[in-house]
Amino acid sequence: MRSAAAVALALGLLASCSAGTEPQTGDAAQITADETPTMLESAPVEMAAMEPPECLSAGVAYATVGKDAAASTVAWAGSGDRGVLFAPQVDGDVCQWSGELARLAGAGYLVATYDWGASGEVGFQAALDVLKATGAQRVAFVGASAGGTLAAGMADDLGAVAVVALSPPAVYGEVDARAEANQFAGPLQVFSSTDDPQVPAADSAQVPRNDKTSIVTEVSGTLHGIEFMSPDSYHADHVRNVIDDALEAGFGA
Repeated sequence: MRSAAAVALALGLLASCSAGTEPQTGDAAQITADETPTMLESAPVEMAAMEPPECLSAGVAYATVGKDAAASTVAWAGSGDRGVLFAPQVDGDVCQWSGELARLAGAGYLVATYDWGASGEVGFQAALDVLKATGAQRVAFVGASAGGTLAAGMADDLGAVAVVALSPPAVYGEVDARAEANQFAGPLQVFSSTDDPQVPAADSAQVPRNDKTSIVTEVSGTLHGIEFMSPDSYHADHVRNVIDDALEAGFGA
């Protein structure tokens, strides 16, 4: 669907508010029912509308971006020139970050996330394409597990202004997020847990730099990745505050 009118029609599908989809993060009600998603004047790549999952609140657009092996489903909302890309865990989907998508869109950011699909890197780039096509001049990355590795490992090459990574492996596939392998100098916040059964805290500790704008927070327990944001997580509010502070620092107060 290549014409501007067709793209606007395809992306006009809105989902209804839903509760109970895990994890529900933030307050989906902050996107009001009369808001519509930012429409594309022209598509960065081929796009097609998709039936949105119930986890997406009203005001969130959902579409397939790209085609064949390069296709990924992307959800986005909000407006403005400050873009925030949320990267899910391996095999994760847009529901993992749906609450934060709504919360930060309501706070004035242009936000996007994606289904992991066959390749997390493909989805990451598709979501970034959508953010830039809808007006983002600068972007920040937030990711869980391998999504955190992508966020930190590609921040320098893709020009991110800030990164928050939850339980990131230091290396995932061909993406090396270790501080020694990257030149990213913006705010970088990493979370890990002492007994994470999937990614040891010592592995995640290789991602942040050794300076006061790059911090690793290690907590007790077995939380991994998106579990930091689950409704029953003791650390969820703190992580949200850290995300907000990192965005404020990265974009400028």
